[in-house]
Amino acid sequence: MLMIAECSSQIRQWATTILADDPAIERTPYMPAVGHHMWNGLDDNDEHAYAAVDAFLQDTPAPLPNYPTRADIPPFLQDRR
Repeated sequence: MLMIAECSSQIRQWATTILADDPAIERTPYMPAVGHHMWNGLDDNDEHAYAAVDAFLQDTPAPLPNYPTRADIPPFLQDRR
């Protein structure tokens, strides 16, 4: 699993390069409005991150969409939200 927080386009490029090159990545939850640190105690960010990791480890459906996928990399990089 590769978790991606909303952050600078440079970090998005690093994360999507890993996603594109590593076929072992099964899930890629994207956490918008989180910034550079997923576990930051703000709002419900910790709960979202915990739920995503727990679902992955339990092999249960993810609470966050599996986005971006490998096919979503170009539009994900173009989207500057």
